Amino acid sequence: MGIWKSPPVELEPVVFLSRWQVMETDKGFRHFIGHNTETMSGRASTPIVKFDPETRRGVTQSGRIYELIAESGVDFNANILWDITSAEIGVASTDVSSEYDQTHIASLQPAAPFIANLYYDARLRCLGANVPATHQSFEPRNPGLLADLLFAMGVRQGYLRVPNFDTVENRTEFIDLVRAVERRLNELERGLPRDADGPPTEEPS
Repeated sequence: MGIWKSPPVELEPVVFLSRWQVMETDKGFRHFIGHNTETMSGRASTPIVKFDPETRRGVTQSGRIYELIAESGVDFNANILWDITSAEIGVASTDVSSEYDQTHIASLQPAAPFIANLYYDARLRCLGANVPATHQSFEPRNPGLLADLLFAMGVRQGYLRVPNFDTVENRTEFIDLVRAVERRLNELERGLPRDADGPPTEEPS
């Protein structure tokens, strides 16, 4: 198998790898190796600088971007190239590809039900919320609609956190709003339709 130098990053900024692996050296660096889907050849990268599990893209020390296609696998040519490269730089390596597989990454994601932190907007006289696990926030709106949105995001009855009452201007109204959200979450969990006499569904103007 012939071995040639990779083209400059300017000419090949992104490489798509199938049958890929991630190898960690005994010096603590990690490298992508795999089948370059465009050149149809084996490929080994410089050390990985960062990796985004959402886009499946990693940036290496050279500045090149590698995108992982499908799940990990073994490419014969890439492994030969990596063996030669490892021998040249004098390192041993371990296959850590399983940490980059989509199924493994998905298992690390938080699982519902999620906790929602409520806050009170005195001007609109409505509740807003943020869900730390999903990094999502919801602007103040009527309790029924807020509950619908929270339920869709994985929040359930009993998973609402309220602020310190000392920071709430109208405690009575705040408590009523929280109860309305809890009541609607309970209806959604039980699969019940919205109460005709319940809170309006329109957002405050």
